[in-house]
Amino acid sequence: MNKCIICKKKEFKIVWNDKIRSSNKRFSKKKEKILQCKFCDLVFLENPKKYLENSAITRNLYNKNNSIKEFLDFHSNREKNKLKFIEKYINFKSKKILESNCGAGVLLNVLKRKTSKTAGLDSNHYKNFVVSQGHRFYSDVSQIIKNQDQFDVILSLSEIEHKYNPIRFIKDMKKCLTKNGLIVFRIPNFFNIYMYALNKSFLKYDYRSSHNYYFSEKNLDLMFNNLNMKIVNKLGFHEYSLNHLSNYIKTQKRVDLNKIKTIFTKNDEKNFKLSVEKTMSSTSLIYILKNN
Repeated sequence: MNKCIICKKKEFKIVWNDKIRSSNKRFSKKKEKILQCKFCDLVFLENPKKYLENSAITRNLYNKNNSIKEFLDFHSNREKNKLKFIEKYINFKSKKILESNCGAGVLLNVLKRKTSKTAGLDSNHYKNFVVSQGHRFYSDVSQIIKNQDQFDVILSLSEIEHKYNPIRFIKDMKKCLTKNGLIVFRIPNFFNIYMYALNKSFLKYDYRSSHNYYFSEKNLDLMFNNLNMKIVNKLGFHEYSLNHLSNYIKTQKRVDLNKIKTIFTKNDEKNFKLSVEKTMSSTSLIYILKNN
């Protein structure tokens, strides 16, 4: 890359030159360079992995396997928690919904009861199952654009960090929106409390082959502004507990969620979550956008 995809500047610094995670527990055989834009702070792989845009391949590497059962077991609670948070800000009643990177359609199944139309966009690996649940399915955004199908709300909750060309992806999503439609992005936040507290001990596991980009508030604001999108809501969204963070700090390595030692009370946890979300140091950011 000779210039930043967001700010178009050409000055970068190397922030990592070591092995990165290439699956759930394995690391790359060779060192990988990760760069950071000196102007907008976008962090990215020097050699992005286009083939890992295919979620079926990525999930097969980073999860136990790529079966529908494993997807539902691993993702159901996590995805429903995201939706519960988003529903504080969006009324889905009688809306036409598209979920990009839908996998086995956990959220589509929840939304089907209250919306007028549900559709998923993902690898063909999930097509038969998603269709069997009563949803429309697309294996490529070009199908949606060609059909001139449009949606009131598009959900993309774990995706643009994987994209080889996130700018083109967002432009395509915009074409799929109704006049007053909304796009909801949930995006991992590079400048989060774990990175601040643990730095290299966290980055060692966070840097991975499946993430081509590592976004943060500054560059996301700039990117959406450049794409002529209005930010309706910008929210911190934190997915891990204070007990999880304290165990990570203690062990200096990734923590098994089933082996976390409880130190802090539920009230401590609640206050911590509110604080990191308010200060935008949460593990994720949620952007709700519409076309200007």
